[in-house]
Amino acid sequence: MKTREGYFSEKIRDIAYIEQLDKLGNMQRKVYDIIKKYGPCSTEFIAITLNVYPHQITPRVKELREMGLVYFYDIGQSPTSGKAVSLWKVTRVDPQLRMMF
Repeated sequence: MKTREGYFSEKIRDIAYIEQLDKLGNMQRKVYDIIKKYGPCSTEFIAITLNVYPHQITPRVKELREMGLVYFYDIGQSPTSGKAVSLWKVTRVDPQLRMMF
């Protein structure tokens, strides 16, 4: 059976993704879990959910982005200020890979 081009590199990427989750700090894990649970959400929403200030969340989102665990999804609107905000979403992992871990 012929394997699709890029199949193996995608599997390696997915394994590296799972390994990154084990290295998360306490606040990084909390931020990641909220984004995963609630879907696309803003830094403001995460801060309200965790009962902390948004400036405590922004660096964690940046770190998660650099690790490839979350990505910019869309532009939303802040319910408090009405201004545009970035919405973040968890990077998708191959469902079959999840079964391995």
